[in-house]
Amino acid sequence: MTDLYDPNRRDPSRDEPDGTAPPATDNRPGKPAGHGEGSPRTTPPDPAPAPDPAHARTGADGGVQLPPVPDSVQSLEPGRVPSGGEDAERIRIGLWGAPRSGKTTYLAALPIAAMQYQRHHEGAWNISGMTPEANAFLSRGIDLLTRQRTFPEASMGVQDMAWSVQGPQKKSKWGIGGRRPNFVLDIQDAAGEVFGDGHPQQGQLVGRLARAQGLIYLFDPLGDANKATETLNFLQSTLTQLTAQVRNRHGLIDGKLPHHVSVCVAKFDHPDIFHPAAELGWVKQDAEGAALPRVPEEQGEQYFQWVCDDFRGANARLVRDALYAYFDRRRISYYATSAVGFRLTPQHVFDYNDFVQPVEVDKKQRLRSSPVPINVLEPLIDLEERVHRDRSRDRRANAWRGRRQR
Repeated sequence: MTDLYDPNRRDPSRDEPDGTAPPATDNRPGKPAGHGEGSPRTTPPDPAPAPDPAHARTGADGGVQLPPVPDSVQSLEPGRVPSGGEDAERIRIGLWGAPRSGKTTYLAALPIAAMQYQRHHEGAWNISGMTPEANAFLSRGIDLLTRQRTFPEASMGVQDMAWSVQGPQKKSKWGIGGRRPNFVLDIQDAAGEVFGDGHPQQGQLVGRLARAQGLIYLFDPLGDANKATETLNFLQSTLTQLTAQVRNRHGLIDGKLPHHVSVCVAKFDHPDIFHPAAELGWVKQDAEGAALPRVPEEQGEQYFQWVCDDFRGANARLVRDALYAYFDRRRISYYATSAVGFRLTPQHVFDYNDFVQPVEVDKKQRLRSSPVPINVLEPLIDLEERVHRDRSRDRRANAWRGRRQR
């Protein structure tokens, strides 16, 4: 058996013949022999040894007592067991979509949408990073979209981020008190390719989505002209693995995934989809301010149905069918989303005759005006409210069951 090193054991090889320890010496170069000519050198005292359980004794109450710890190493307060559990109020939101659906741009636009929220609503939302890396992502995204007027590079892998999100005070039903949304957003910025079959990081990403309470799905209505089924393939691959993981944890509800879902029909600002949507009456324009065009919230699902049935075709209908098959339809909401919004005039007003935002400059896409995201923050607010409502209902149900058992 290997003889383990004991820091309290004396080294016999360094003992003097009479069994006493040799005098301490100082071999540091340039160190004077003493403070003055002929003055003796002093050495600092050895630190107090740690209490040895072998020398414990039994106290008056029958408990085992160790020798007293020196004051110099005593803690001012009793130590506590470190908490490894998750914050009960933490809300975890997952983000996924096919390659080139705009996930990284969506995340970069999120803090801008939070800052602009008070233009059209009461109160303000604030987003800040929980880590230096998350703050760097926020700052870099804002700088790219506002100052450099360009898009962030597509993600290359999985980047975990935690953002602190605070919202305005919400009034209660009785107009007294109310709550202020204050939660941590755990989100992953992942390349669309990670969601494909056989990718080495797919299992890691799907595991994160499985632990989420809410999901934001970016649906690209334009898609890839050369691969018409790409969106469906990446969606189906994720959903089958996600269902398997949740099922193995007994987390399915009536055979469906328990998540709340916000489906964001992306690239609302692109003329190839905006023109036909406007001509068919899906678009309503704000009466004041920048006169921004939007799809009314109450028509979000019908707009998605139109995109699937008439605009995109058979493969998009399969995307819709997959969402309905794996999730409870009552837990899905829909939004016409644009991460950068429309080009606005110098007077900051929408102009239907000249609204295209990105243009190519030196073989790179540039924004013509400062971004005004549309339905970027709203899906997140909606998810937070629905998850909070579920948790409140579950707490009331548990309290009621507890009273009945008593």
